[in-house]
Amino acid sequence: STSPATLLQITLSAIINQTLPTRHSTMPFTKSNHPNLSTFYLFAGAYNLLIIPFSIFFSNNLGAVDELFSPPGCFVICLWGFAYISVHELYPLTPQLSFVFGVEKAFFGLRWLHWISTKYESESMELLTSDFWQERIAGLFFALYGAGDIFCSVFFFYSAFCFSDLGRADEIMRRKSHLT
Repeated sequence: STSPATLLQITLSAIINQTLPTRHSTMPFTKSNHPNLSTFYLFAGAYNLLIIPFSIFFSNNLGAVDELFSPPGCFVICLWGFAYISVHELYPLTPQLSFVFGVEKAFFGLRWLHWISTKYESESMELLTSDFWQERIAGLFFALYGAGDIFCSVFFFYSAFCFSDLGRADEIMRRKSHLT
């Protein structure tokens, strides 16, 4: 068990040295001993926020093709994006949250793969031809969104693994050997 004085010392050290403490040790997390994925979390958040222009500012152009992307669905996608951005500096401390993000992105990616394989060239795609501008925006969105979600899913799972106890097993064993 770590004393409150030690926790205060670690916290102050982290603030001064711009490092984050790990969950199970008194040694601070440093950028040099783990991959820096902060930029990726910002990218993933920005990627989700692209739903705003693709949905033509929450019109129902995407929802007419797939109800998952109705205006409320697009709003929730934005909330997920803000969640990614909000933890872009805290992700080493929250591997379970990164895992949840990975599951969410995998859901959208797998749904896209299914949609592309069953709906492409079907009646759903005919809805895209009603307006040239809408066709280009919605067509581009539906052609690409899932590939980006699969990419993001892989990195969220990678982050969850890197900062979980399993991913840090060597580091934890090294620290335990220094304590004994």
